[in-house]
Amino acid sequence: MRDGSVGWNPGKLNPQIVRPAGPIDPEVGVLFAESIAAKPAPLLTFVNYALHPDTTGGTRISADYPGALSRALALYKGPEMLTLFANGTCGNINHTDVRWAGAQGSPQEATRLGTMLAAAVFKAYPRLQPLTNAGVLRVRSEIVKLPLPPFTPEQLEAARFDVRTAKDNTRDGFMELVRAHRVLDTAAREGRPQEVEMQVIALGRDVAWVAWPGEIFVELGLSVKAGSPFAHTYNVELANGTIGYIPNKSAYPEGNYEVESARVAEGSGEMLVTSALRMLAELHQAAAPLAPTAPKP
Repeated sequence: MRDGSVGWNPGKLNPQIVRPAGPIDPEVGVLFAESIAAKPAPLLTFVNYALHPDTTGGTRISADYPGALSRALALYKGPEMLTLFANGTCGNINHTDVRWAGAQGSPQEATRLGTMLAAAVFKAYPRLQPLTNAGVLRVRSEIVKLPLPPFTPEQLEAARFDVRTAKDNTRDGFMELVRAHRVLDTAAREGRPQEVEMQVIALGRDVAWVAWPGEIFVELGLSVKAGSPFAHTYNVELANGTIGYIPNKSAYPEGNYEVESARVAEGSGEMLVTSALRMLAELHQAAAPLAPTAPKP
């Protein structure tokens, strides 16, 4: 923002906006499976994209833009094909275009976004290449102990007071409650770290999935993609449980909702990146073809 702060949902066409706070992950990951019958039939299209699916709004249940994506792909591949959508690392990525005045919270907007994603998949279908020597799925998993966010005795007392007296529905009042519940939840752990599972699944030497245990900031997912030895690495957040938002280290000084509500300390996201890259390297190495051995005399 123009005052040097980092805004949180600062409003459309807000003249105080200077630029986006960070990057997005523009990749639409696609994996397609079909039967091996004489006349192959579509079985599955897996789509991976980093964007919060919270477009429709309201209080009723909705499949949001992944539902629109699924319906569009079914029109082309047939209703028997399953569309499997997985959130990428989109903890700090939403659908709002602050440069556009148009409303973006409706079933129509979910359809627009799902249709654009479907177009990306349609363009990808003709360019898809078969996996060779995929073999069996290989899996690594490890428990990572993440440190807790710090707090002072004064902050703990203030948190108890804020929760007891909460009446303010303003944004400032909301943020006070977010901070208060984070401090109270952290105090209740009595120093026990957050234990989360990181998981990597690999298919051959070309494809891997990384399962993250929360709403992961996009910078962390981009770091894993950049360091992965696999040609195609799909980040899947909110997998194997969730502990809420997990920001990257540089986001902590910026504050705002996601950071204020995080139940893990600064640097925790980078610990998960290290874990993921280590397991990716192990699985990629394990899939390496064995060197031919010299014949015995």
